[in-house]
Amino acid sequence: MAIIFDLYVECHTPEELGEIKSHFEGLTFGLQTGKTTHWQFSPEDIEGVYACSLWSRQLSDCAVRTVTDAIECTEAGMRLYRHLQQGPDFQFARVAWEATFIGGWELEDWLEPLGDPGESRLGLECVFTEARYEQLGRPKYCKAFRPGYVWTGYRGEVYRPLWSSDQKELTDLYREYFPHAKDLK
Repeated sequence: MAIIFDLYVECHTPEELGEIKSHFEGLTFGLQTGKTTHWQFSPEDIEGVYACSLWSRQLSDCAVRTVTDAIECTEAGMRLYRHLQQGPDFQFARVAWEATFIGGWELEDWLEPLGDPGESRLGLECVFTEARYEQLGRPKYCKAFRPGYVWTGYRGEVYRPLWSSDQKELTDLYREYFPHAKDLK
């Protein structure tokens, strides 16, 4: 089963979705590792939501298994957010592994209370409209993304050496030291 690194975008109308498609159509960019990525547009079939996903076959399809995967996907994520920043209107967007699994309608579920009563932060890396920001009670640590939009920032993708495909000796040592946990991943 593939695990896809993608940009997921929700729009207010089918026309906005069409503009997003046009903006991203044919998007190709080179990465610092020398790899060239070509981005595919896939409409998402979610009842009552106009959404799409953009993904590249040139990136890992099984999450971050190497340092290179983390570097390439992080750079791709930054470039996707930058292209989105320069594009047409939308409602909600996020770059992540399987980004399509969390929609903008779920943002309330990601609010985390802070010390002061009524204060919260959004525990999800994403971009959304200022109107939605107001509806959510103005969560702390959201910053301007572009006029009319805020975001929680993008921190990049994480590499973990245990169970990765490029650290077999380390994983084998873990299995030797902790044989009862050899099936944990």
